[in-house]
Amino acid sequence: MTTTTVPGPDGDSATGMPAYVSTPPATRRDPGPWPGVVVVHDAFGMSDDMRDQADWLAAAGYVAMLPDLYAKDGRTQGWGRVPCVARTLQQVSRGEGPAFARIEAARAALAAREDCTGTVGVIGFCMGGGFALLLAGRPGWSAASVNYGMLPDDDAALDRAVEGACPVVASYGGRDKMLAGGAARVEAALDRAGVPHDVREYPDAQHGFITRTADTSPLVPLMRRVMGVSHDHEASADARRRILAFFDVHLRDGGTGAGGGAEPSQVAAGDASGAPASADVVAAAGSDDAPPAAGEAPVGWIGAARPGTTRVGRAAGDAASA
Repeated sequence: MTTTTVPGPDGDSATGMPAYVSTPPATRRDPGPWPGVVVVHDAFGMSDDMRDQADWLAAAGYVAMLPDLYAKDGRTQGWGRVPCVARTLQQVSRGEGPAFARIEAARAALAAREDCTGTVGVIGFCMGGGFALLLAGRPGWSAASVNYGMLPDDDAALDRAVEGACPVVASYGGRDKMLAGGAARVEAALDRAGVPHDVREYPDAQHGFITRTADTSPLVPLMRRVMGVSHDHEASADARRRILAFFDVHLRDGGTGAGGGAEPSQVAAGDASGAPASADVVAAAGSDDAPPAAGEAPVGWIGAARPGTTRVGRAAGDAASA
């Protein structure tokens, strides 16, 4: 886990942006290189929680890079961040702006790393989920994980955004007051576009259910009751399981990128018969140095022994029976 500087959109490292990079532990049976994932942060910025998301992906066998989209603004702390957040959200709404160029610069830098295979996906949360959805339809990405991200206002704009998109795995909360009906809209658009996908709505989950940033805020009561924002352990664990299963199909060896890979039902269920995929969480580092097979990824695996790396959640069967 390191903090580095990614060359900016103009290619100049002197004007680059900070980025947090978390790498898998090299083992005898999986020495690398590994696929890459760009993590696009939520409105809270490059927080400890977002670093945890990068660490979790690294523990599952992906080189994860978290660029700081606010760094160039110069006002990234406290109330001074508010104008920066507003400007960045506006860029998601417009589908263009400096933040997109910064994310692309992060993708290029990640793909060029010696420990990366050059195959790169994107994952985003809240504001970052809005970016991930729009990036899915742009060149260079092999898979996208969209987590309760804001959507274009109308279905025609949503259709344009996902036309020709890479495979998409998306997760929404049924009690999300800001994105009511979002899962159905995204799934319908991906169906119309013929994009491989796995979209799921968790009925009891609110906005932000995968991350914990909102739960550490002094505004927790307001965020939960008024805005409908809170963490949900069981929904988070299942969403992470699905994300890893989907990424294993589309980012690892054998993944074919846009238009290829397993059918969504196979990714989510484990096989065409509908039997749950095996996803036993590895209890201790060194018990098995092999990376999990596609469709069998636990929520976190052997990298959890590394200091600062997150390994949480349940196996797929446990989540289904909870």
